Amino acid sequence: MNDNDPSGETARAGAGDAFQTPDADSPAARGDASDDCLPEEESETTDASVAAQEGAGEGEDTDEETPWWDDPSLPWRHRPTRSDLACWAWIMIVAAYTFALMPLRAVLIGWSPPIAAMISGGRTSVVATGAWVHVNGGPSWADGTVLAHFPWLVLYWLVASVSLVKFSWVYWWAGRLWGTNIIQMWSGTSERSKKRADRAIRVTNRFAVVAIFLTFLPIPFPMAVVFAALGAAKMPLRRFLPPVLVISGIFQAGYLALGWWIGEPAVAVVNLYAKYMWYVFIVMVVAMIVAAVWRTRKPKPES
Repeated sequence: MNDNDPSGETARAGAGDAFQTPDADSPAARGDASDDCLPEEESETTDASVAAQEGAGEGEDTDEETPWWDDPSLPWRHRPTRSDLACWAWIMIVAAYTFALMPLRAVLIGWSPPIAAMISGGRTSVVATGAWVHVNGGPSWADGTVLAHFPWLVLYWLVASVSLVKFSWVYWWAGRLWGTNIIQMWSGTSERSKKRADRAIRVTNRFAVVAIFLTFLPIPFPMAVVFAALGAAKMPLRRFLPPVLVISGIFQAGYLALGWWIGEPAVAVVNLYAKYMWYVFIVMVVAMIVAAVWRTRKPKPES
């Protein structure tokens, strides 16, 4: 191309004007060019699409299912291990055993006080056993003295002492695994239960053996809470079981002696009760069913 060609100069001048930097006060310089270039309807459509995508993202987060074990009503605060699941299974077994034994205890005492004492370890059955052995004795050569009935008394005493605390290690293990979480779960929402549990924990932390002793008295001093508190305090099982078994043996020996001292009158009461034990059993079963239905229909307090 000729350098003196006027058409080339015109083209270059036009190109320079097209790429000339805008003024500072122009909309392009203020960053408003994008708004001016997009139609209003297209801009609104873009905003709606972005909002829809954000809403979909939030919906995915909220729809994500919580793992079954992440439940505040459960004692653990992590994915449960085999120990957690095993201990929880034992707690369910203890609950089912206790629930089933409540009406059956009435039948067992009327049928055979020694069997009832060895299965449940309850105070009433142990007292009745002492009286029953005093009156009915054991072998045919028994002459009605303590010495003649001593082997039977020892047998019933040993089995009843162990039976009374046969699940103590489960409560200790639960406290060992979950600390005070299991105690809070057992206490529930009742203020009275919470106060009893707090009092039991305070005594247990200061006087462990005294707390164990108090659980065997007929007072509102929960045994499960004390044993769980000892487990939460990391007391070894080899230090936990001996005082529990010894104190249980002391109390069961006292109840057997009381029954032996009462003797015939206690046996007469048991024999009279045996005539009506099935009625007592039916009444207790009905009462338990009614109580369970009432609890399920009771409105929960608003939080």
